[in-house]
Amino acid sequence: MADPLLHIGTVTGTHGLRGDLKVCPAGFGLPVLLGVSTAILCCADGKQVTAEIAKIAPHKQSALLHLKGFEHINSVELFINAKIMLAADQLPELDEGEHYWHQLEGLQVVDSDRGVIGTLVAMLETGAHEIYVVDGDHGEIMIPAVEAFIDDIDLQAGQMQVTLPAGLVDLNG
Repeated sequence: MADPLLHIGTVTGTHGLRGDLKVCPAGFGLPVLLGVSTAILCCADGKQVTAEIAKIAPHKQSALLHLKGFEHINSVELFINAKIMLAADQLPELDEGEHYWHQLEGLQVVDSDRGVIGTLVAMLETGAHEIYVVDGDHGEIMIPAVEAFIDDIDLQAGQMQVTLPAGLVDLNG
């Protein structure tokens, strides 16, 4: 069975007349997007196009992407709002203790004081750090994804162990 495709970016528009696309990274950050050599574009109409990347470069908080064989704005307008996908086995290896979002999504989150507080359902990116969104009996809880709160991530057990400061669950929940 083939690896599932993971959403690594979304085409938000065109840039210039030569067929460049503006791409916003999704969940994996700009470094993963910049390391891709082939783009799998899933268009809103259901069409899927695989194209070799001629050039990709950072541009503000996003990237500019140029696909081989698409040399004019008219040839790339169909890609606006397309999702750029990548097979999981093509993701770069991470350092020990680092994880991709698709590995974390759905983990049971267990607080050292309260026990199970819910399931990890989303990740928000901020300028400083990511925020994990946990949904459970206490409602939606937002946990800063920083080492001070995250004790352990056990992918085999499907759990994330956390130690949250007093009041955080009540503040967010």
